[in-house]
Amino acid sequence: MSKGAALAVLGLAAAACASARGVEPVPIRAADFRPAQIRQPAFLVRLTFAGQRSDREREALPVEYEGALLEGLNARAVLARDVQVVAGRNAKLDARAALERARALGADHAIVVDVRVSADEPIFCRGSRRPFRAPATVWSQSVQVLRTSDGATRLTIADDAGLAITDWDVDCDDPRASRRLPTGEAVASAVARLLTRVVGP
Repeated sequence: MSKGAALAVLGLAAAACASARGVEPVPIRAADFRPAQIRQPAFLVRLTFAGQRSDREREALPVEYEGALLEGLNARAVLARDVQVVAGRNAKLDARAALERARALGADHAIVVDVRVSADEPIFCRGSRRPFRAPATVWSQSVQVLRTSDGATRLTIADDAGLAITDWDVDCDDPRASRRLPTGEAVASAVARLLTRVVGP
């Protein structure tokens, strides 16, 4: 086994052990990967819903996510070759198909994103003196970055590795000052967190 392959196996094993112990997993990243390498990507995003959502929300949220993604890429001077957002129970997320489409479009990377919108009642400010629980919408996201030239996986971030956000702006010093975010702000926050990790701030 080559040195590079051995390091990759060790990295995967470490990530698996971390998950088993309940520790937040770390992204799996190629040693030479840098966000600045992504200049003309093609995005495939699947957005799914857990729990009850109105028909209006199911139609509006994918459009809002796509809009926030395009705006975030533009702000970072990243010219996307393609952005596809698919939604619903039958929406498929095929990384190989996304890679082939990215190649056909002349993109340098295929970025495959899985987004899950769910209702929960998490505990906020858990480590503070004033923890509190509140109903929230949780945006969980995972991402895989594939280089189109050779299909190599450059970055993988699981949905429990720091990409999840809730629709709350929390003040742990004064929980009563915390506020529920409008949907548009929550979507923008989720997209900003994703892009910062993948293409840079």
